[in-house]
Amino acid sequence: MLLPSAPIEIDPRFVLDAQGLRVSRLIFSGLVSIDPYSLDVLPELAERIDVDPSGTRYTATLRAGLTFADGSALDADDVRATFESIRSPDLGSRFAETYARIERIETPDPLTVIFVIDGPHAPFMTDLELPIVRSEDRGRHLHLEAVGSGPYALAAATERAMTLEGRSDYWRPVSHPHLRLLVVRDESTRALRMLSGSADVAPFAIAPLLVPSFEEDARFDVVSAPGPGTAYLAFQTEAGALFDVRVRRALGHAIDRVALMHSKFGERAELACGFIPTAHWAYVGDLPNLDFDPSRARALLDEAGYPDPEGDASRFAVRIRTSTDRTRAAIARAIAAMWRDVGIDVEVGTSEVASLLSDLDAGRFEVALMTLPEVFEPHVLHWFFASSRGEDRPNRFRFRSAPLDAALERGRVAVAREDRFAAYAEAQRVLARELPALPLWHEHVVVVSRVGISRPGSAMRAPSDGRLGFLSR
Repeated sequence: MLLPSAPIEIDPRFVLDAQGLRVSRLIFSGLVSIDPYSLDVLPELAERIDVDPSGTRYTATLRAGLTFADGSALDADDVRATFESIRSPDLGSRFAETYARIERIETPDPLTVIFVIDGPHAPFMTDLELPIVRSEDRGRHLHLEAVGSGPYALAAATERAMTLEGRSDYWRPVSHPHLRLLVVRDESTRALRMLSGSADVAPFAIAPLLVPSFEEDARFDVVSAPGPGTAYLAFQTEAGALFDVRVRRALGHAIDRVALMHSKFGERAELACGFIPTAHWAYVGDLPNLDFDPSRARALLDEAGYPDPEGDASRFAVRIRTSTDRTRAAIARAIAAMWRDVGIDVEVGTSEVASLLSDLDAGRFEVALMTLPEVFEPHVLHWFFASSRGEDRPNRFRFRSAPLDAALERGRVAVAREDRFAAYAEAQRVLARELPALPLWHEHVVVVSRVGISRPGSAMRAPSDGRLGFLSR
């Protein structure tokens, strides 16, 4: 299997990068999982989760006979230790805030874990997807020596390759018992490896413009599905001209998103009007849309105090950051050209993912082309945009909005789906109006595989969750 980049992390209590998230969920499992096709929350290590009427007490009943990859028993003490570790300031996980509302964890017997939280919190069932680590690992940051709780054991690892062996003692059968993950950063080289027969499957790893060559080749299956993520432009709203929402709107009007999307992804993407994908229950389709309108962009820039300059001068200068991925860099360069057409001096800079994320967290950027990799629970908007993230870890956009915070809080505590929809619809309207980030499109997930690598007579099915768990099912 080909990966476009190496995982930065595999410890699920620290992982932020897309590849780390995908690989860590093969090595570790949580009490629940996300169904790769329906995106529903399913029992995983827990046989069931019971919620009391108050919405503050969750009782998880573990499956009998669970073990870690080293054969040691996995029981309620390990579950409690995992959740206590992620909440501990000593470990230093940035996800500690997510689990701060847990008041206590009870383990009346080895198969029962009771979570008592400080009030109704609708996303908590999804929060239970946190993968479980051994109790003896609670206080340390796990690396490539990690012993996992998931369907695969990590057998070997280098900077460029990982070998995973399916666990025969996992609670359910593992459909692909041997996985060798090869990191190939260059997109043309990934395609050549597939075409030469030196790789079997490339999930989310073949550049969109190269996919047609595989569709026309009888040796390969190409399957796709609408994905759970959103490509977007992040604005550092405290950086120079970007402080003015009129400037951010002007930048949106200056981009021909439709032409750019079709030129890079063909029919395998959908235009985004917000951060929630179109198939999600919280999707809102009537949000204000920034159509391609260079004249409107110029007028807004004039209005904001950045008039069209004389000669070779520019209205102002800005730098777009993105990863070293060739497709992302090409998109950034195309956006830069469109912004230059309305009088802005634009530079494009590429960085490795780890460096880019570090700079974004520190606010060391102006504009960044990024992807929100998955939206299963709409409360993820709180993680990105809420003012209450704190001074030590403010949101990357340095954006603060009391109406947005209020809407996100209503969505968090509401029980009924219709009430949650109304709250998150309002949150999306605030984001569309204030524009701390510009949603671009929702890309499809595309899996290219060698014919016969899946069940005989059937193609591998593309997972809507954009993860790799489908390989174990």
